Amino acid sequence: MAEFVQRRVEEQIPELEQLERVGLLTRGEVRSVVKKRTSLEYKLKRRVVEKEDFIGYVQYEINFLELLKKRRQRIGYSFKKDEIEFVIVQRIHQLFGRATNKWKDDLQLWMSHIAFCKKWNCRFQLSKIFSSMLAVHSDKPALWIMAAKWEFEDQLSTESARHLFLRALRFHPDSSKMYQEYFRMELMNVEKQRNEKEMLDKAKMDVGEAGYSDAILNGELARVVYKTAVEKITGAEFHLSLLTIAKKFQFTEELQKEILSDLKTLHTDDPLTWDFLARQELLINQSSTISKVHVQTGKSPEHSATRGAM
Repeated sequence: MAEFVQRRVEEQIPELEQLERVGLLTRGEVRSVVKKRTSLEYKLKRRVVEKEDFIGYVQYEINFLELLKKRRQRIGYSFKKDEIEFVIVQRIHQLFGRATNKWKDDLQLWMSHIAFCKKWNCRFQLSKIFSSMLAVHSDKPALWIMAAKWEFEDQLSTESARHLFLRALRFHPDSSKMYQEYFRMELMNVEKQRNEKEMLDKAKMDVGEAGYSDAILNGELARVVYKTAVEKITGAEFHLSLLTIAKKFQFTEELQKEILSDLKTLHTDDPLTWDFLARQELLINQSSTISKVHVQTGKSPEHSATRGAM
């Protein structure tokens, strides 16, 4: 065991000597790091290894990374930054990997690794971690949603996000939250593509090769998700939650009409349906009354509001 630990620590000495040469560590600090890492390595080689031993080692290396970051910023020195910090980051990934492999059910370990990857921009590693975590924790819808959102929002990969949602629904076919987030993602993708196409049109650029599908731009995929969702999840409350999501997007007028029509058809006997429709009718009547008053008096809504405030 001692020979193994010694070899692992010796492999780390070149990086420490490099840090000393560039002035980021003193000779005394190098010796301190070697001593601390030796102690931490011995803990991992004990017959009975505790989870806290891995957590302690990870935290030490993260603190070490933070120290180097602050010192680089203070002296304005970035030479060999990627080369040196990469080795430390990889060591942290390895420690997390060994820990999550040993304590697969510990969700907090997985989440800590994900948080580390996000902070240090380890995108490739994060995709692998999500994949490994979902293989173990496929029973947790929130994790599937987290992974899909990351692919869509951070990786800008609609296809990967869609693939994750479809896989997730095989495990959770009755998850209302899953359908809500999938529906929202498809609508966000429509909005994104419509905005991109509008910008290209304004710039008078050829959008023929950009791959914009009329079906997607018209929200057809989002509509398919909606239709599938209301077949799987019953109840006016869920149905109305999809309408609430659709209302956040300006291009969904026709889809909103369809959702309302289906609400009346599918949930005729649900009190929530008629409560919602009554409230909608009340709002329409109030708006119509206010508009008539403005026409008759020749005063704008802003003028009326000002007079009311006075």
